[in-house]
Amino acid sequence: MWVLLFLLTPFAWAQPKPVFPDDTQDPKQAGGAELLRAVCPGHVVTGKDIACKETCPESSAFKDDKFWDWTLVGVTRGHFLSPQSDDAALAMVGCEGAYNRYGGTILLTRNSGKWTMLWYKGGVQAVECHRGKLTGGREILICLGGYGGQGYFWMDLHLEDLLMSSITLSSGKEETVFSAFDNSSTCGWNPQDETKPVHITREFIERVELQTAADGTFRGLSVSGRRGERDMTVAQVKACTNQQVSRPRTGIDFSPPTRPYRVDFQFDGKQLVRVGESPGAPK
Repeated sequence: MWVLLFLLTPFAWAQPKPVFPDDTQDPKQAGGAELLRAVCPGHVVTGKDIACKETCPESSAFKDDKFWDWTLVGVTRGHFLSPQSDDAALAMVGCEGAYNRYGGTILLTRNSGKWTMLWYKGGVQAVECHRGKLTGGREILICLGGYGGQGYFWMDLHLEDLLMSSITLSSGKEETVFSAFDNSSTCGWNPQDETKPVHITREFIERVELQTAADGTFRGLSVSGRRGERDMTVAQVKACTNQQVSRPRTGIDFSPPTRPYRVDFQFDGKQLVRVGESPGAPK
């Protein structure tokens, strides 16, 4: 029973929010309702959220389920198709399952004052993104995103070039530049064999710093964070799990002690290349 209670509780050690130069806007401040009308005309609802009511894209996991709303959670404007284009990346949730990180991205472009939807891609996360200027003036996105469940969590940094077609654009997984993994909230519980606790790792990103040239073109970035790991005994797993469901939480802190790390990347015009790291940094 204690295992079931553990699985239903939130993460015991919440991920801190990284410092990140975010260009993504709140939908209500970015004209989200107008943008979404180019996606699902006649089905846009506004209120607490801005969403396409009872309308999921044909390519999505829940395309036949009218229960779900396709909700707009972030808008990033930029020049993604050309140096002169007026484009918008819409971060959407509600129509995808865990395989596609519960969401995806729509690309819109504006011509003669009218927004047109070009494509939707499930799995591409654009909830928190920074515009990176390429040589010539076109822009790509450097995005931060997280996913997980049942005590396992990944925080990813990835590149998205929205000029790519809907067929060849990555799902965010293929273009991951850096990933921090954290399973410390499992307390080391092994569902396959409770007598053999799993090794626990706690990694998180604290800061992402971007480097640009004098003309503003994107040149690279550095990731700073903390990392630690430990083994657990069967008795420690049970004590840790019992502690998670107690309120207020008291007792021993089973979270692995962490040390700072830093990883540096250089942008070669197409991808970010790892060029340096501190000892003990995530691989």
